Amino acid sequence: MNEEKTVQLNNEEDERHFPVDLEVGLTSAQVEQRNEEGLVNRIPKHVSKSYWRIILDNVLNFFNILLFGLSILMIIAQIEITAFGFLFILIINIIIGLYQDIHARHLVDKLRVVSYPVVNVLRDGKLQQIPANQLVLSDIVKVDLGDQIVCDGTVLSGSAELNESMLTGESVGVVKEKDSKIYSGSYVTSGRCFYRVEKLGKDNYAERLQTKAKEFKRGKSEILNTLNYIFRIISVIVIVLGGALFISVISKGNLVYPDVMEDSEFQKTVRAISGSMVAMIPTGMYLLTSVTLAIGVIRLANHRVLVQSMYSIEMLARCDVLCLDKTGTITDGTMHLKEIYQLSDTSEDEIRQILHTLVDATGDNNSTANAILTTCGDARVIKCYGEIPFNSERKYSAVFLSDGRNVVVGAREFLGCKDEEIIRKCKEYERHGLRVLLVGQTKKEISIQKELPKLEFLAILVIEDHIREDAYEIVKWFNDNDVSLRVISGDNPISVSQIAERVGVPGASKFISLEGMSLDEVRLIANKYTVFGRVSPEQKQVIVETLQECGHTVAMTGDGVNDILALKVADCSIAMASGTDATKNTAHLVALDSNFGSLPKVVAEGRRVINNLQRTCTLFLTKTVFAVIMTLMFFVVGLVKITDRTFINYPFITNSMYLWELLTIGIGSFFLSIQPNEERLKSSFIINILKRTLPAGLLQIIIPSIFFIINLANPNALNDAGLGYEAAITFGIIGFSFGSIVVFTRTCWPFDKYRLGLVITIVVLFVIAICIDKFVIYDNGLIKTGGSRSIFTIDYDLVTKDNWWILALVCALSIPTLFLFELIANASVNRLAEKNEKFRGAIDENFKGSTTSSK
Repeated sequence: MNEEKTVQLNNEEDERHFPVDLEVGLTSAQVEQRNEEGLVNRIPKHVSKSYWRIILDNVLNFFNILLFGLSILMIIAQIEITAFGFLFILIINIIIGLYQDIHARHLVDKLRVVSYPVVNVLRDGKLQQIPANQLVLSDIVKVDLGDQIVCDGTVLSGSAELNESMLTGESVGVVKEKDSKIYSGSYVTSGRCFYRVEKLGKDNYAERLQTKAKEFKRGKSEILNTLNYIFRIISVIVIVLGGALFISVISKGNLVYPDVMEDSEFQKTVRAISGSMVAMIPTGMYLLTSVTLAIGVIRLANHRVLVQSMYSIEMLARCDVLCLDKTGTITDGTMHLKEIYQLSDTSEDEIRQILHTLVDATGDNNSTANAILTTCGDARVIKCYGEIPFNSERKYSAVFLSDGRNVVVGAREFLGCKDEEIIRKCKEYERHGLRVLLVGQTKKEISIQKELPKLEFLAILVIEDHIREDAYEIVKWFNDNDVSLRVISGDNPISVSQIAERVGVPGASKFISLEGMSLDEVRLIANKYTVFGRVSPEQKQVIVETLQECGHTVAMTGDGVNDILALKVADCSIAMASGTDATKNTAHLVALDSNFGSLPKVVAEGRRVINNLQRTCTLFLTKTVFAVIMTLMFFVVGLVKITDRTFINYPFITNSMYLWELLTIGIGSFFLSIQPNEERLKSSFIINILKRTLPAGLLQIIIPSIFFIINLANPNALNDAGLGYEAAITFGIIGFSFGSIVVFTRTCWPFDKYRLGLVITIVVLFVIAICIDKFVIYDNGLIKTGGSRSIFTIDYDLVTKDNWWILALVCALSIPTLFLFELIANASVNRLAEKNEKFRGAIDENFKGSTTSSK
């Protein structure tokens, strides 16, 4: 190994490393030695859901543990086997939930392999591409534009500009040259360099930062926050009411002396407590939420979209603004150097040689560089001694030729062109949707720390983007589905506007150049234009933030390092797999086929998941509202009569809810949750649920309450045999079971073929279930359930020709009653929303006033 090929670094860690050879790198034997020593870059797996979390969510959550506890109490009380149906449903739900969550995780893990970071490492004298987790200590890694640094190390040769915003929060580029320290988590914005790996796995700076963080910040999710809030409230209610019922029973001696108590009394007490508690717990809602999101992940995976954050599906469904770059979305990313328009005596052949030299020296690998290389790749390379790679902020690249000329290629606005004739010619091309770059030269020094000197312009490069064949249909889908588009590009806004208008982007004629505009100025105009040109990475971020401040939910697509800042602040970020590693690591979703055409399917899937969750959650919470208020009512009645040791138990047992739970909540909610649904989300998740849950719950409470009130007013009104209370229970069960059909029908409104067919199916199943329960089981006495001979604990003999009309009348009136309650609820919620909006507006005005005065 001679001295020219060996780089000696002066630091304390050199003794741990093999000698550095920039022509060979590590040998296979050295790599094998490192593997045996365990000095391998083992990267911790970042999964959306661990197996422990999957088990915890589906099996060991609070409500499931409570239900299993109740089943043990019922076993002790020797309750009939038919009362354990809720346990069977629970276990089935758990199995489905576990299967879907694990299946979704396996699918995501497989897809992650496709987008897993790979690095260019020098081994045995050759550059090889290997997964980042196979790097070993002392490896020599090459990084180019867009590559992410995966291990801490020291630069051995070359020069690169790095963005360290993920580590420091500052997005200013930092130049790294020989002997500079570089850190994992940063990414290359221009240039290229070789660096030596000096830290591995959890010892890397970025990993240490993550370890120090006290808690993991999950992406914001209204559904997650709302459901957690609802479950906390229900948990408190269940504990308080369950404890109160238990204490009430003990105070009457029912559970203190079970040995001297009749078995039937003990059983009645356990039936009442279990019936109340099981009805209160919306355990299926939690599981259905998990399953629905998991199915969403699986369906997106089938569309070749990797979901890196499960709850990002929600934000995707809510997005009403989609920000995108022209290149790779409206156009397919392929470019063609259509013309070299000469501005000087320099021959076209020489210009081609200069262009080939520039691309070869800078190593730029973007679509523009590839277009130049395709056309000029056969030209001679001129000897040069230095270069400045392309940067999305500078918007130019340069090469320093050995004859003393320094040549610059870039956007005309950034090269200081003042020649009116050149500007006129450029605008003429731009009005036809073409990109233009200027080629200029100077003999003065060029530095990224200084402004460009005055240039002599040699040529105009005319570049044509290829518009995607399906661009018009994609844009039309977003227009038809209430998603407005913002085209944010580094290109000239005139050419971008022309292309956007060609594919039907509404408002494409409203364009503006952000060149030289401050971030505060960008904030003032961000919501007024559709097409933004000459945009810097920081300006992209400000546009997204301003749209969010205006009340929009913003999705952002990107594939380059200039998109990363905006992707980080967007409500939902979507990266293309053809983009840089840094971009893919930042995004919530990754389109693995880099196909913009898949975005409508992605947004539609998000809407399906969330819209259907809102519908199905209403069905679950209606039963919870019913059980909580009904339990409270009977608890209060029990307290009133405590002096004469008369205890009126909660009247419904677990069997009483089977029709409700099996048909509308079980079968109905499941098939409702998987239906395609592309409606745009309106209002908040909690408001949408409450507007339907409260009226439905109130209706379900009133139906049985009417029969109990009739019985209190006239004990013989429902049954002349003195069984008015038992008749009220039977009428109540039939009534709220029918009411659940009414609520389900309202939830499915407005009908389409699928939902209408689902309602008809549920009604048919309801009739079949009642007929089997009455004519097969009840009449033949096949099953005994808590003193009744019906699985649903309905005593059909109590429904006679003299009182059936009362039941029919109450059921018929339930339909208009539900609509009346909904009108009242909607008016109340809207009034509250208006007050809240005025309150927030006043706060905003005060905030703006105080900000202005402070300025």
